[in-house]
Formats: sequence, C-alpha cells, structure tokens
Amino acid sequence: MVTKHEAVKKISELIKDIKIAMLMTEDAGGDFHSRPMMTQENEFDGDLWFFAGQTSDKVKEIEKKPAVNVVYVHGGKYISIAGKADIVTDVKKKKELWNETLRVWFETGPESPEVVLIRVDSKTAQYWDTPDGVIGYVADMVKVLLTGDKDGAGESAKVKF
Repeated sequence: MVTKHEAVKKISELIKDIKIAMLMTEDAGGDFHSRPMMTQENEFDGDLWFFAGQTSDKVKEIEKKPAVNVVYVHGGKYISIAGKADIVTDVKKKKELWNETLRVWFETGPESPEVVLIRVDSKTAQYWDTPDGVIGYVADMVKVLLTGDKDGAGESAKVKF
C-alpha cells in the first residue's frame, strides 16, 4: 500500500500536463452528467479546482450530492479520481487561481458572486499509465505475449488519499 504522499505525488505527475478533465456529477434523479472542465493551475495536493457559474447545473448538483468523479485521459495515461466536491466563494482563492483566459466564460471576473470554484477533495484514484503511441503499445503487447505477465502492459494502481 502506498502512502498518501506517494499517491499525491504519482497522481500529480500523471495529471500535471492535462488541462481538461471530465467532471461527473449526479442529479436528483440519479442520472450522471459529465462535462469538460479546465483544471486550474495549482500544485495537486489532493484537491482539484475548477471555476464554474453559480447557477450552473453542476453547481446545483454538487450542492445536493457532493460525490463526484473526475477523469483525465491523455495519450497512454488514464486517471479516475473520486472525491467530495464543495462550492467555494472565497474571492481571495478565486483571484489566486484566476487566469485571464477564463474571462471567455466568466466576463465579470473572479470578484463576481456569479463565479465560484468547485473544490474536489480527492478520496481515491485509479490510474493506468501505459506507453504512448503505437510503438509503445505494440512493445508492451509483445512483452505480455512473451512473458504471460499481463501487468507488464504499463503501470496501474488504485490509491487512497
């Protein structure tokens, strides 16, 4: 079993260059909804941060059912993070994480009460880190065929924070 520090370090390494994640929430009727969200530039410490509109469906869903899942995919990296989300209205934190490109979606800026943060407190994560590209994939498949070791096709683990 890996330590919390090791889990945070590994997930941080895997997601650091992936800008867009899929955030999944659950509505009052039990249906799941996923949408692309831009992860804010912040060193991953177990928390993920996203900007959202105060009146958006995702914010309403989180307020009623805070359990969420966040998925990152890029090349041969697949990361699924389960956690509890909450809505943060702290202007200081919004200014800290603000990036001017966000003004495309949030014209009123970080000071506006219409702009909120979604903070995801990560509880568990599962990842698969496989070689990127056709050559890496083929090399791993040959390795599995020769050795019979199915775990030889990249690295995967389930971690707790």
